[in-house]
Amino acid sequence: MSHTPASLLEESNRLLQHTWTYFVRQMPVGVTTRMPGLLIANGRSPLPFMNMAIPTSPVADAADLHARIDLAARHFRKDGVHWLMVISDDVVPDVLRERLTSVCAEAGLQYALPMFGMATDGLLDPVRPLPALDLRAVATAALREAVGDINAAGYGMPAELFRPVTGLPELWTDMIGVVGFAGGIPLATASVALIDGVAYVALVATAPEHQGKGYAEAVMRRALEESREAWGVSRTVLHATAAGQPVYRRMGYADVVRFDAFAGE
Repeated sequence: MSHTPASLLEESNRLLQHTWTYFVRQMPVGVTTRMPGLLIANGRSPLPFMNMAIPTSPVADAADLHARIDLAARHFRKDGVHWLMVISDDVVPDVLRERLTSVCAEAGLQYALPMFGMATDGLLDPVRPLPALDLRAVATAALREAVGDINAAGYGMPAELFRPVTGLPELWTDMIGVVGFAGGIPLATASVALIDGVAYVALVATAPEHQGKGYAEAVMRRALEESREAWGVSRTVLHATAAGQPVYRRMGYADVVRFDAFAGE
């Protein structure tokens, strides 16, 4: 059982749900649907990350999980999009968590990646000097596209999947982004959305050939600095990949709860 305070577990789950609700509601044909025990945030997007199903209450057993997966699958099947089911450790009983991947596979989902809910009330000082980058606020169409291109490269996916999402001006209504350039080339990016009075960090990525140099930390710190100036908030929450988790720990983020993402068609 987790010893994490219930308030932190609730915050991490709620911020994931509310952030994807925000993202999807900015998309031209996006729709969010709340059902008993399930949030469906369907951007109707070719980018699977923008089509997400999230359990919103404790899962009783494998049959209960199968029922929720089937409900989500039927919803997304109507639009013919790839999608993700993202499941928090704290909504799954121990006996089911141990065989979660096989249970989801039985329901037609394939394991995609782990995610780690993390939070902090204030960043630590950098442990090493940050690299010198030309840091630019995302305020133009070209920079919105750069956010998509860098994230696409970081995830090994086509830029054509990300650009229609990050290129939407509406997405940036309550979100601040920064792109870091070196030699005139965009190399790293990070964004911060104002969700429930908290600075939610998203879309953090570095071009693969430039990873490990501190670029992501540099752009993220600038984005958080700008968000504090704009909104007066210091608490920040994020959901990290396995690659990003060590970086965020060094910056002062604490682990809250693990999530696992499963891909559906």
